[in-house]
Amino acid sequence: MALQLYVGNKNYSSWSMRPWVLLKQAGIPFDEVMVRFDSFDVDSVFKKRLRAVNPLGKVPVLVDDGFAIWDTLAIAEYLAERF
Repeated sequence: MALQLYVGNKNYSSWSMRPWVLLKQAGIPFDEVMVRFDSFDVDSVFKKRLRAVNPLGKVPVLVDDGFAIWDTLAIAEYLAERF
């Protein structure tokens, strides 16, 4: 199963862009899952969709075979250890 990276709009979310660039530059294959920002309200589609993989409802989130990492630095550290 390929890695999945949940991101918001990379033009407006530098936090989403950081692990995306890391994965691209390292040549690590992944599936990008774009979650469209509609609102940051607790009941927004954005928050509901993300809570399925991240209890905080924030991007970015890296999912590796059901294991989710959602802090940018933690994602970088995980990728460095795994690859």
